[in-house]
Amino acid sequence: MIAYQANGNGYSCPDGNARWRYYGIGGTPYVQVDGSWKQEVGGYAFPGTMYPFYRSDFDTRKAMSSPLTIALTYSYDTIANTGTINATVTNTTSSSVSGTLQFTVIENGIPQNWVGIPLTTIEHVCRDMLPDSNGEAVTIPGSGNIVRSRNFTIAGTWNEKNVNIVVFVQSSTKEVYQANQIVLVPTPNMEYMGLTFTETSGNGNRIAQPGEGIRMYIKGKNIGTGPYVGPASISTTDPYITITGSTPQTVNISPWSWDTVIITNFNISPTCPSPHQVNFLLTFATGDFDTVRFIITNQPGFSDNIEAGQGLWTHSGTNDGWHITQHRSHSATHSWYCGVEDTWQYTSYNDASLISPYFVVTPDSAFKFWYWDTLEIGYDYGYFEIDNNIGNWQTLSSYNATHLTWTQSSISMAGYYGQTVRIRFRFYSDALVNAEGWYIDDVLMPVVIIGADENGSGNPIPALSVSPNPFRTQTDIRYGITDHSSLMRKLQIFDISGRLVKSFSLTDIGHQSSVIWTGDDNDGRRVASGIYIVQLELGGKKLTEKVLLLK
Repeated sequence: MIAYQANGNGYSCPDGNARWRYYGIGGTPYVQVDGSWKQEVGGYAFPGTMYPFYRSDFDTRKAMSSPLTIALTYSYDTIANTGTINATVTNTTSSSVSGTLQFTVIENGIPQNWVGIPLTTIEHVCRDMLPDSNGEAVTIPGSGNIVRSRNFTIAGTWNEKNVNIVVFVQSSTKEVYQANQIVLVPTPNMEYMGLTFTETSGNGNRIAQPGEGIRMYIKGKNIGTGPYVGPASISTTDPYITITGSTPQTVNISPWSWDTVIITNFNISPTCPSPHQVNFLLTFATGDFDTVRFIITNQPGFSDNIEAGQGLWTHSGTNDGWHITQHRSHSATHSWYCGVEDTWQYTSYNDASLISPYFVVTPDSAFKFWYWDTLEIGYDYGYFEIDNNIGNWQTLSSYNATHLTWTQSSISMAGYYGQTVRIRFRFYSDALVNAEGWYIDDVLMPVVIIGADENGSGNPIPALSVSPNPFRTQTDIRYGITDHSSLMRKLQIFDISGRLVKSFSLTDIGHQSSVIWTGDDNDGRRVASGIYIVQLELGGKKLTEKVLLLK
C-alpha cells in the first residue's frame, strides 16, 4: 500500500505529486487497486466509508494470479541512515513480461489529527522514489529473472522504525503485476488476542462462577514488523480474585502471528457478586499492555426488549443516527433505530455503531434478534459483528435488503461458549439515495441462570428469568436447575389475583432449560392483557417473576 499525499498538505513530495498526475486523481481521496481500478473512499468532504463497495473488488483482484514474483534483500546502516535494497524479479511464465520497475520509500504511523476525520495517524506515506517517479523500464524474459539494486537515504525527520520500502512492477495500462516490501527496522508490537479457560475447581460447566478456581490461557498477537521473544505478566487489583500462580510461556511470535503467552491460575471468592467484571492487566516484555476483561456470573447470556431505556448500550460513529424510537417495534412499544426521527430516513455517509455491554456466551450457541429494514440495495449495509474482548470486530452477518415485516435473525455463536464478548450493529450508507433504515428489537443471547450448583443439602437451587418482558406474542421462561428426578418441580403462571392460569407439566420441563409461553391458559385460550406471576418450585424452594402481557 502506498499513499501519495496531495500537494500542499505537509506530507507531499515531488515524486508523490508526479504519481497523482500519472493516475489522474482529483482532490477527493481514492483507492487504486493494483493501479488499474479506483474507487472514491471518503475523506473530509465525504466522511463516510466506501469499504463495502470496494472490498469485493479488492478480493477479486487479490484472487488473480500474477506472472511475477519479487524477492528482496537489503542492508542498512542505522548510524548513517543509508542503505541498499536488492530486488530479484522472476517471471513464472514462459512469455516475457514488460513493465516499469518502481522502488518507493514509505513511512507509517505519522501522528496527525485530521479535521473532521477520526484518525490520529496517517499510514503508507510516500516519502521518496528510487531514483524517481519515472522508475525503470524492464523486460523479464520467460522463465527468467532480473536483479536490480537501489541506494537510499532515510531523512532525519522520518521515524526509521516505521519506514518500509515497496517494490513493484507496473504495466503500461497501470496494472500492477506484483509487489513486495521490506521493513527497515523490524520491531515487535504486541496486543491481547483472546483467551480460553478451564475450571480447576467448580461444577465444570465452563462458566466462571463465584467460589470456583480458573486456569486461564492468554494469547498475544504480534502486530509489529519484527519477531517477539519474551515473557508476559498478568495482574489485577480486584478484591474478589486471588492469583495463585502464573507461568509465562517461551515464545517466538513472528509478525501477524499469535500464541499463548502466559497461563494463569486464580481463585474467585465465594462472596464475589454476580455478574462481576474483572479487569486483568496483561503486560508484554516490549512494554505493550492491554486490559483483559473477564466476567464472572451465575447468569450468562444477554437479553433486552428495549423497553427499559438505553441501559448499558452505547452508540457512536460518523453521522450516528442510533436512538430508541416508538415508531416501529416487534414487541411492546420500543426498538433501536438508525435514522432520523419524524422524517424516517437515514442520512448519507453513515458509519454508526450500536454496541452492547459485555456478556458471557451461553452453550445455546445462537444470538437472535428481530429487525425491520429498508436499505438501498447494493449500497447501504447493516452488519452484525462480535468482539471477543480484544477490540477486533469480526463480521458474522450482513444485511442489505428490504424487510417490511419484522424478521428474526439467528447468528451462530459456536466457538465463543463461556467467553466474555460484546456485539454491535454497524450501519453504513453512501451518498444520494436514502431509505427508512434499520430497526433492532428483542435482542437475545439465551439467558441461562445457573445459581449456586448445590446448597448444603446437596439439592439444586432454582433460578428464573423471563424475556422479553413485556411481551405481545410469546415470552421465553428460562430457569436454572439440574435434573434431580426425586425432587418435586413445578412451573406455574398465576394472574395478579393469585388464580392459576397455566401449568407446565414435569415432562415439559424435565430436561429443558426454558419453555415458551404464548399468553394462553390451560385450555388454550388467550388470556387478557395485564400482569402475571411466573413461579418456579423445586424441592420446596420457590422463585417468582412478574411478566407483563400486552395486546
